[in-house]
Amino acid sequence: MPEIWIPYGGVETLVTLQAENLGTVAEAPLETPSPEAERMAEILGGTSRLFICDSSPVTLEFLKGFLSIIGGMQGLRIFSPAPKRVESSLAELKGKVSTLAPPLPSDGEGGATYAPELMERGTKLFLGSARPDPMFGILDAKTEACLSWVARSRLVAAGDQSGMEPEPLRKTPAYDAIENLADKIPEAKYITLVPRGGRLRTVMEDAPFDAIKNSFARVQVSPTKGIVLGAGGRGYDDTFSSALRGIWNALDGVRKTGTVLLVAECSEGVGSTALEMLVTGRIEEGERRKNRYVDGMEEVFYLSKLRSEYDVLLLSGLPETYARSKLGLTTAKGSGEAVGRMLNKVGRTGKVNVVPRAPECLVQSG
Repeated sequence: MPEIWIPYGGVETLVTLQAENLGTVAEAPLETPSPEAERMAEILGGTSRLFICDSSPVTLEFLKGFLSIIGGMQGLRIFSPAPKRVESSLAELKGKVSTLAPPLPSDGEGGATYAPELMERGTKLFLGSARPDPMFGILDAKTEACLSWVARSRLVAAGDQSGMEPEPLRKTPAYDAIENLADKIPEAKYITLVPRGGRLRTVMEDAPFDAIKNSFARVQVSPTKGIVLGAGGRGYDDTFSSALRGIWNALDGVRKTGTVLLVAECSEGVGSTALEMLVTGRIEEGERRKNRYVDGMEEVFYLSKLRSEYDVLLLSGLPETYARSKLGLTTAKGSGEAVGRMLNKVGRTGKVNVVPRAPECLVQSG
């Protein structure tokens, strides 16, 4: 009986399927990290500010290899959107990581505004892991930097999109808009890490969109009646918002109207402002706020689209009242119950594909 371990927060959960039910386990093969990683010591040497754009395991593990260099750099300032999470993983940085809040946007219409620290003189290094995204095509160090520390950046990006249809791993107008914002930050360097199997695969310096896209593995599968999608574990499934954005590149592995089992801990809740408003009844599904963009508004559309095209099961730590009543998802209390419900849907001999780490590869039907 095949046993597959799926990342779930900081641990893994066991998914067990009968051999006759198991389709393809879509995993990107591990590779030796590129030698570009060796250049980080040189790059760090001239940096005055280090911006840790996310807290994915690959980003934090990569940083761990350079803590001795970072500790010896006089005057280096370190920022993160989640300082406590970084410091809990890298004890050597305890008390050294700050939050850099973007300037508050003024009332009314307006373009993006930059946190003053971004515009001051001195070399700035932005470090983050890449992942597919339905709005931007890819989240990389550039997009994460702007979304974290440039006020109205999501509004600017949303205004350049003609629609909300998910377009993972395709360069979208929203990405172009964010890239234009990033290009205005003086003396900025962007280091994007591409993960593979939960570990570092490639280090890319100031890489263009297509170079990052081509670093993701492509896995061909025959679409099945059901699919198990791991949202990636800690750093990827901290919120339902993050998990929801990270699975569109894997949905070719399941037939339309098939069953999707999403495995995502969601220890920090639903995530975006728009989803918070949805679960608290402050907006209705399908509502369009053309005159006032709310961060994550596109995620309400993604949720609706996912539910309309698939039968969705959620294995998470979200309160039942949120997951079932507000998000409209079928839930399960454990992986055994979740798999049992999926097999009831796909049938006794129905096939199920499994993608343990959906944000790390492009699943294509073939």
